[in-house]
Amino acid sequence: MNLLKTLPLIGAVLGIALAFLITLGKGAHGNNKAAKFTLVTIVLLNVHNLLDAWYYYNQDAEWIGSGTSYLHYHLIGVLLLLYTYFLFKIAVNLKLWGTVIVLYTLIRWAVLIPYDGNEIEEMLRTNKVTANVLAFTIDYYVSLLLNIFLILLTHLKIKHLKFSVKLDKAEQVSYLWLKNLLIIASVVYLVILLNSIISMFNERQWMFFMQLESSILCFFCFAIALAAIRFPVFAVYGDFEDLSGETMRKYANSSLKNEESDELWGRITTVMEKEKAYLNPTFRLNDLAEKTGESLHHISQIINQRQEMSFSDFVNHYRVREAKSLLGSPRADEITILAIALEVGFNSKTAFYNSFKKITGQTPSTFKKEFKSISS
Repeated sequence: MNLLKTLPLIGAVLGIALAFLITLGKGAHGNNKAAKFTLVTIVLLNVHNLLDAWYYYNQDAEWIGSGTSYLHYHLIGVLLLLYTYFLFKIAVNLKLWGTVIVLYTLIRWAVLIPYDGNEIEEMLRTNKVTANVLAFTIDYYVSLLLNIFLILLTHLKIKHLKFSVKLDKAEQVSYLWLKNLLIIASVVYLVILLNSIISMFNERQWMFFMQLESSILCFFCFAIALAAIRFPVFAVYGDFEDLSGETMRKYANSSLKNEESDELWGRITTVMEKEKAYLNPTFRLNDLAEKTGESLHHISQIINQRQEMSFSDFVNHYRVREAKSLLGSPRADEITILAIALEVGFNSKTAFYNSFKKITGQTPSTFKKEFKSISS
């Protein structure tokens, strides 16, 4: 039995099991249904790809959708980026990338749907390159490069991710696994790109390359999915709603009494409003827990219940309030918006703009202009 011919079927079965695991388990996604749905979509598209590969290598099998998985070959990179956007709330220009991917998808389908796949095998035997084969080859390389670019972009987006909770050693390992797998996936795509060029006119090597590619790529996607569902999202936002079901029930059942809750809320607001701890760009949930003498989970729970927001949003509300005060002061004409962002505790202009617009519905520049026009 040829192992490379059998691996796709084994991988497809594992993929279906993984999709059920992600769908039914709360895992690290908390209540983030958009992230969960996107991750399940990535896994199921790879299951389809594996089933297609298994049919291709064992053509005595019956498979109605043979070859159709190639129609979504270019979507892995953008889906990983979208998953990262939903999970970590990173800054991504969805309108731009959405337009690019939709247009490219329509162009691909217009070229590929009427395409006869037997022409590739004919080219391998005769070295005769037809217009259809040339279009297919160009499309293949463009799709590969697009996936490489978007996977690298995804890595860069989470490379300097700022966490609301300090990671312990186990959490650091989970985070590093996710980052490193994205880099490895990019390298694998590059190797596939080079190998495909070398093996283009060698039928035997081409078949081996196809078998190897389908197995490696899909197993990498499953590895990324496993790393993703193990990632502690609570560490990113400090959001009580993102805790695992068991942990959340434990703390919800042992909630503080009303008097204790009021007293703790008073300590939290003292740290935030009188000490202005939020001005420190590295201020985390652990620091607030240390200053109040309370557990991370209880503080997160109280913030969630009283303000209906995560710790990171809670801190950013204070920072934006401070920024609005500065933008409306005489100093606003003397310092840049970036300087204001850094002064109130943000670590980048992008993070400041995103939070300011999310909270006020305006950009800092628009707010400043409107404030000046009202004042004058």
